[in-house]
Amino acid sequence: MTKRIIYKSKVGAGLLLFVLIVFALGTYWLLLDWNWVGGTIHFGTLILILYLFYSISYEFKEKDLLINYGVFYQKKIKITSIQSIKETRNPISSPAASLDRLELGYKDGIILVSPKDKAGFIAHIKTEVPDVKVEMRS
Repeated sequence: MTKRIIYKSKVGAGLLLFVLIVFALGTYWLLLDWNWVGGTIHFGTLILILYLFYSISYEFKEKDLLINYGVFYQKKIKITSIQSIKETRNPISSPAASLDRLELGYKDGIILVSPKDKAGFIAHIKTEVPDVKVEMRS
């Protein structure tokens, strides 16, 4: 039996508010000249974005970190290839639903994640890679 530990992504109020404001403005313009096709596409897109925000998770399974982004995306990173963890607010597109992020530097590049339980997430990586470099903001 393999041990799996899953960390859900933190959903940042700022990003969520931005998306809701954009869709509220779109709804306003849509209501001025309502049509069912536009309404269906508009609200379907909102539901899809909210699904993506709340479906992001980071799963430790055996010696791998699986980054899940709904049913659309999964990235596998060997935990032992992680060389650094840096706290950041970098807004670049990533599987992270908050700007309160961790930048994972690994053998093949970097990826930004935003686990709700950052301390537990980092501690889990440190059990596999004790000499990982961790840089937190003060």
